[in-house]
Amino acid sequence: MMALNACWNFRVGQEFLENVAWPSVLRKSAHDRCYCQRCYSFDRRDTIAVAGYTYVIPRGWTRFAVDEIFFNHHDVWKTWLNCYHGTSIESAKSCVEHRQLLLPSDVTMHGKKLEIREGHVPGEHYVFTTPSISYAALDCYAHTYDFRSPYDSKLYTIKVALQCKQKADSILVQPETVGARVPVEPRRIVRDPSPSRTAETTIPIPSRAEPKSEDTTKKCSIIRDDIVFLVLFIIVNLLPIALLIVGQIHKYDCPVEPWIPQWMTIFGAVSIGSFSVMLVMGSIASKWRSPYATVGVAVNLIFMEILPVFFFGGIWVFPVKSKVQHDQPNEVNYCEGNLYKFAFGFLITIYALIVLVPLCIGIGKLVEKLRKCI
Repeated sequence: MMALNACWNFRVGQEFLENVAWPSVLRKSAHDRCYCQRCYSFDRRDTIAVAGYTYVIPRGWTRFAVDEIFFNHHDVWKTWLNCYHGTSIESAKSCVEHRQLLLPSDVTMHGKKLEIREGHVPGEHYVFTTPSISYAALDCYAHTYDFRSPYDSKLYTIKVALQCKQKADSILVQPETVGARVPVEPRRIVRDPSPSRTAETTIPIPSRAEPKSEDTTKKCSIIRDDIVFLVLFIIVNLLPIALLIVGQIHKYDCPVEPWIPQWMTIFGAVSIGSFSVMLVMGSIASKWRSPYATVGVAVNLIFMEILPVFFFGGIWVFPVKSKVQHDQPNEVNYCEGNLYKFAFGFLITIYALIVLVPLCIGIGKLVEKLRKCI
């Protein structure tokens, strides 16, 4: 079994409990246990008999234990059976505080009257438990939370269930009723009224953390990213296209430096061709899952071709700034106004981005590191 502090499943569960401010006084960390495939191997048993009933090991879940004074006093570990109760993190906290599963119409110590959950059968004042974690984890029982880890900034899906102890004479066993197909299907019901209502208590809180599925939860973000990429691609290509067009229209209208319109034409054409090649390569890599290292090398080569052409523009545009005029076409220091201003503004903008973009990225990474250290 791997160390718990090395298991991401356990780490994310801990982060989630801290995020919802689960009281540390209700925890017994020494009995925490992870049942992911790395911490609990497939060759280990799937079920255990406890107090004459079958208990299913919660594979894929992480157990966070609560204090055990009550259990030792009543010999709960050996004589009471194990089960699960799908619930919300808020209700789980209340169950642990009250030391029992309260029924609909009960009033908590905080003065809240419990109601039957929306969508459940009205008028049934029962508490549903089951020996199967898969059954307890069904959406009609266990709440699902989206949680972003402060450690790796990834989005996880969290489900919560209570692992409980119940006295065998306080329950009524019935078959499952929602059509679930799990290895152990019966669910246990604590009835009301009953003299044995206090004959159940809560033990560890199993939680399951899973990275959000790419296919089911990121479709919208993928579409959004594609739209953003398309918009950026159009914008990035519009500038080179504009450079090429303006350079061609005024290719003889800048005697102060004839290379300025020629540079605009050449840079525009090279940029359009390079960005088109990058788009095609990115599409091929995405479709055929080609090695991205190869694509990266190709992109670097393309930029190595673009950058020299770009910097040559500064050599021709900036030195004539002090003497260029836009009113007298027959003079040697003339350059068409729109042509020169466009070239000058384009270069200044790109130089500023070259400085600001890495600076902003660096500041963002620094802030992220500081946030993780706090």
